[in-house]
Amino acid sequence: MKQLINQFNQARDYLVSIIPIRVETFLVAMANPLVQHTLIRETTNIIEKELLDLFPTIKEEQLPQFRFRIHQEFHEVEVGVQFYFNTQNGLTYLGSTDIGTEVFDLYFRESYDPNMDFRVVARYGSSNDDYISGSKTAEAEYYLGQETPLSYAYALALEDGYIE
Repeated sequence: MKQLINQFNQARDYLVSIIPIRVETFLVAMANPLVQHTLIRETTNIIEKELLDLFPTIKEEQLPQFRFRIHQEFHEVEVGVQFYFNTQNGLTYLGSTDIGTEVFDLYFRESYDPNMDFRVVARYGSSNDDYISGSKTAEAEYYLGQETPLSYAYALALEDGYIE
């Protein structure tokens, strides 16, 4: 497991080093939503293929994930790169955030519990137990304006349309 985490960290560091060059391309086509969508999709495909070629010992589902968000009004591109190795299946990567000195990877998952529609997860380490999750708590923290990992995950899931 330790070797896999080290390989993941190498892939993540490589990803962090190449992303700024790729993001400059997005700024050229900020005015056209169709071009933006195509650029994001194709750039994502190229980066994923590149990671698979450079790190063949890591399974595709265990490679670091990344997410682009274009903010038209500020004329900027936000990039989230998965910071921690994740062993949980079925999570949709939403992005990463810093709260204080700690980095959190934020995820969304449809819930298997019929009493709850979804779960948001905030991972703060690469160990299997290094995460917090919730649904109603995340929603309450978000609407109370609290700056917690779960409220940030809820906000991103809401922004991306996973939650109505």
